[in-house]
Amino acid sequence: METDMIKITHLKKSFGDVKAVNDLSFQVKKGELFAFLGVNGAGKSTLMNILTDNLLRDSGRILCGGKDILKWGAAYRKSLGYMPQQQQLYETFTVTEFLAYMGTLKGMKKKEIRARMELLFPLLNLDKVKRKKIKELSGGMKQRVLLLQALLNDPKILILDEPTAGLDPKERIRIRNLISDLSQDRIVLIATHVVSDIEFISKEILLMKNGRLIDKASPEQLQAKIQGKVFEMSVGQQELEEVKEKFEISNLFRKDGQIIVRVVTQKRPEGYNEIREAAPTLEDVYLYEFEVKGAMHK
Repeated sequence: METDMIKITHLKKSFGDVKAVNDLSFQVKKGELFAFLGVNGAGKSTLMNILTDNLLRDSGRILCGGKDILKWGAAYRKSLGYMPQQQQLYETFTVTEFLAYMGTLKGMKKKEIRARMELLFPLLNLDKVKRKKIKELSGGMKQRVLLLQALLNDPKILILDEPTAGLDPKERIRIRNLISDLSQDRIVLIATHVVSDIEFISKEILLMKNGRLIDKASPEQLQAKIQGKVFEMSVGQQELEEVKEKFEISNLFRKDGQIIVRVVTQKRPEGYNEIREAAPTLEDVYLYEFEVKGAMHK
């Protein structure tokens, strides 16, 4: 089957009265990395489960190579690599046993499984623990094992749900760079609420809120949209509590006895020292879309 493009049109999924995915449409091509960014409960994991054929949609279409994934069936699932958000692992298995088991479920031959493990263990820094039982691993190591099993069948479509959860900063950077490299010759979709994971590696970022797609653009375009909404200013200790009440603070630090506060706001602050407009970051975009706008509509 062809895996050069996935096209989603008017996708919907509800649980009772809750619209977890609400009329979602987008398309992603081979060689592109798209990231879904939103707070917990935005519908990201539901979308991932629909895209991996683990959950039936209510309506809409998901086309891969111009054909609905439900018609592709096993051929579509064979092209997938999926890393779920929850660590659903067999605790009494060793890492190697677990991966051999997962490879068998994917329809891989023993020789192929061994070859892929030999390639992927060093890439994911798991060489030293491959004979350990999964229950002996840290949360971060378990997360890397989950990523390795997603890569085991050399998938053309890689779907990752919160891939760096539980990783320390060094490992987070390592995995982020690996994911960026993997996107060169496949489709990669990431669901996350960690801005730093996707700020520099995503071609497109899709902002999700209450199951809806509220914006879709490159990181640079999203940042440009909130130009004039981010400011830095100097405040004293007594003013700080007032600033916390009035604004969304994205950062603060101390300099020469003053507190420099970075705020994301609809209107320019007034009445403080050294107020200056700042260049927006993707973290500022996140605060503006999910906190500032939300407060405006209450």
